[in-house]
Amino acid sequence: MTRPVISLKPSYNSIIRGCPGLPETLPRLECELRIRSSDGRAFRIEALEVTLKTTEALNSSSHSFTSRTKVEKVVTHYRKTITVSSKKVIGVDVPLTIGVPDDIKETNYNHRFGSCSTVFECKVTYLTVEGNPLTTSFNTAVNVERYDILASSKFSQPLSRNYLSPDKKVQVRYEVRNPCVTTDDLLHLKICATPNLANNTFSASPRRFSKKLKLKAIVFEVKEYLETFDSHVDAKENIIHTVAKPVDETLPVSGSQFDCDVRILTKNLQFKQYEMSLNEPAVLFRLPDHPADLTETPPETVLLKSKKYLQPFHYHTSISTRGRLFSVTHGVTMRFKFGNAKDFEIHQPIDISPWVRVQLNHIDNVINREREVAKNARAFYESFGGIRRRKSSGELEYPSLPPVVYLPDKETLQELGIHYDASFKSPKRVLVIE
Repeated sequence: MTRPVISLKPSYNSIIRGCPGLPETLPRLECELRIRSSDGRAFRIEALEVTLKTTEALNSSSHSFTSRTKVEKVVTHYRKTITVSSKKVIGVDVPLTIGVPDDIKETNYNHRFGSCSTVFECKVTYLTVEGNPLTTSFNTAVNVERYDILASSKFSQPLSRNYLSPDKKVQVRYEVRNPCVTTDDLLHLKICATPNLANNTFSASPRRFSKKLKLKAIVFEVKEYLETFDSHVDAKENIIHTVAKPVDETLPVSGSQFDCDVRILTKNLQFKQYEMSLNEPAVLFRLPDHPADLTETPPETVLLKSKKYLQPFHYHTSISTRGRLFSVTHGVTMRFKFGNAKDFEIHQPIDISPWVRVQLNHIDNVINREREVAKNARAFYESFGGIRRRKSSGELEYPSLPPVVYLPDKETLQELGIHYDASFKSPKRVLVIE
């Protein structure tokens, strides 16, 4: 039976142009939707609907506010019904440009808390020979990456804080040299602990104390925090890494300074080992043990299919991400252990970016290039009516571009690689990939 086959035109570029998170680069989904006849016979399209939506899903172990095993929130960014042609066609190409919202959440899978994925869908309603309407659909995962959190000095400046202990005996000044780190990085901290001379615990002479303060150790805990937003507030934390720095020193009047490097590793360890193995010389430069035997039967090709939307493996990690159902943030807890003073702890938020440091130069080049492309894109869309901003959501809406319609004539059939027998009744398509 004749039916439409839906696909996206292959492209060497990502389906998303621009840099999500940076509005000046015009983040947008650009693609060409291809609809072809399954057997070369003509069919009539009744309706064509395209949708872009993001699904956030919480793990069952990450929420305690409901008895449901699965909590999801679907946000539809774009939905539009497109009128193509009232005639019978054998194919149609529809160029699409969909604005990517500024607050779109990146694709990610956190095995402790939840996941987020974005999907592009297309539904085509067509008429059968008997005149009955049927619907066929197509969907594909859209890889969303944000560029507003980068572990670069251009985007992340050092910060410093002063803290007075609850018993007012100790003053702590600390500096975070890189408050934004990557999934495999070092957090550089500079800490200075000083006795609070204004406290009455000390004698009048600044050279001698009635009680000597002794800093025993500093314990650092790297944590991830889950915050959920769904007519309630629910929070949960998980300790990713703990490291202790033994000090065992008496604090002088001038204070003691410490430089501390805290390891940040939020990648899935199995995937990290896999990435490292790809860089081994035995993998990069290994040659086959013997020349290939071309007479052998080639192995059967099997397409891997899954009921769930596939996600790239490097998204199995913990990164700082914010959404409408839940957010994952990070921080480092500095726990100070003293003698002759109460122990206390300091919480400092940090950001964890998915972009590793070796990629930052390439990322800068991508951002600069997309800024220039955005200027040309604005001029291009102006010729079709210009880019407008929706009143309801404030998001950018791009003008519709004219589709290409393929009518069932001999020239078009030959162009699409469809041949008929002498009776012009049995179509046969020339297959490129079977």
